[in-house]
Amino acid sequence: MTSIKKIGPELNAYKFSFDEKKLDEIRRVYREHVFPLLETPEVAGLFKGGKNKFGPIGLKDQLYYYATYDEEPLLWISNNNQHTYEQFKEVFGALNFKEAVKPLVDFEEDITFYSGFFVVCNHAHNKAWHLDYAVGANAYTLITPLFPLENGHGNLLYKDQYGDEQTYVYKTGEAVFFGDHFSHATEPYSLVEIPRILLSLTFGTDKLQYWDTLRLTIGGQSEFLVMPCGHQSGSCKCLLE
Repeated sequence: MTSIKKIGPELNAYKFSFDEKKLDEIRRVYREHVFPLLETPEVAGLFKGGKNKFGPIGLKDQLYYYATYDEEPLLWISNNNQHTYEQFKEVFGALNFKEAVKPLVDFEEDITFYSGFFVVCNHAHNKAWHLDYAVGANAYTLITPLFPLENGHGNLLYKDQYGDEQTYVYKTGEAVFFGDHFSHATEPYSLVEIPRILLSLTFGTDKLQYWDTLRLTIGGQSEFLVMPCGHQSGSCKCLLE
């Protein structure tokens, strides 16, 4: 079982190391299917930030969904069909850290993988402090660099147990994951020629009783989302039972 370690005392945030070759396939997917989409005028303009924008992109079975939020020029590109969901899910399984997560989550049978993202940006204006989850969500967000960071790329800022600002430095072959009560932000950085590209995976409880809390955040991040019960959001009938 992969060993995880808290990034700071009393924080709901952890890190672990892995063989970065496990990202080779999802790197190929990004290079061949996602990067060309970012070169189109429609998508390239999203890097300016300043607006909430959402929409589908992709061709054939490589379908994705983009989202930008508020003033921050971060482009979140998520799976938007079963095929692209499985591509991210394969990475989630290959990282082999699920057993280490189980003591942190209230679950019944297994940890559920909700959705995957490429997080792309070429600059960041401000420290947009936020929490990924409402209290009691029993879910986590994992982030790791898809490619090595360039000089000038921003890292992850977070508040420690005293409320003081700290920096987690992104490293290839290392992932950080965090849940509720973890205040964080992208470290501001100036416009760079080569965008920073992160891989993000969301996962957690398989108990549907937590969905009302979970959907406050992850419910609007993507169109193709797997709920705790394992069914796709929008087609699941579990809530009607």
